[in-house]
Amino acid sequence: MTEDSRTFLARILEHKQGEVARQQAKIPLSQLATRIAQRPPARDFAAALRIPGRAALIAEVKKASPSRGVLIENFDPLLLARTYAAHGAAAISILTDQRFFQGSIKFLEGIRDLDLRATGAYPDRSDAPPVPLLRKDFIIDSYQIHEARAYGADALLLIVAALEDRVLSDLLIQTRELGMQALVEVHSTAELQRALAVGAELIGVNNRDLHSFHTNLATTEQVSASLPHNPRPLLVSESGIFNPGHVAQVCAWGADAILVGEAIVTAPDVGAKVRELST
Repeated sequence: MTEDSRTFLARILEHKQGEVARQQAKIPLSQLATRIAQRPPARDFAAALRIPGRAALIAEVKKASPSRGVLIENFDPLLLARTYAAHGAAAISILTDQRFFQGSIKFLEGIRDLDLRATGAYPDRSDAPPVPLLRKDFIIDSYQIHEARAYGADALLLIVAALEDRVLSDLLIQTRELGMQALVEVHSTAELQRALAVGAELIGVNNRDLHSFHTNLATTEQVSASLPHNPRPLLVSESGIFNPGHVAQVCAWGADAILVGEAIVTAPDVGAKVRELST
């Protein structure tokens, strides 16, 4: 198979295996364990997404994408995070993949040190809750689970299309053992059934196919229709959401929350865009 004929996801996962091995040689698991022991308990990511009357916004700190390249030239992850919290984000997603998204685990660490409060999501409350942080990456190894908690993540992404069922189950268990929650990402009803089978309680629907990178917002509708009702997992619609009309549509299909990156970081006024998508 040539470089060009492989899917985006296959190329990313192949690179990720070597990246994880290099990182583990640089910072052994024992060092991560020491850092984890010094961390306060993880924040409740799922609870932050339960906002009566509207979809909760997970605003993403995102510099680049494989399909579009650099999205924001004057990239300041700390400023973005502060703006998100002040203008309506209930949670923040931080892309930590370096090779394909120009992210960094250091962005996660720096934003955690800010200790942000969701003042924009709860403008009528003086005791706005702290903003939980999601590590957005291609998680394939237990080392990355420990790394996420060590650097301050409250939750992380597990992509069904990237993992065999046994590995998905093991990583989900390890995530919970470290006190975090997993947003288990699916792209079809078949993948939803795999996620439910391992006990996923927080489902992310990626409207972008990670093999082709084509986007179809109706993927949320298809997956939502197959969700069990009792208990019903929380549903997050991801990708392809650019305006309030898109938000209203995925909410009508059953989304409890939305995850938005590109539309926000490319907006002329980031704060205004966050407000527009979170009200």
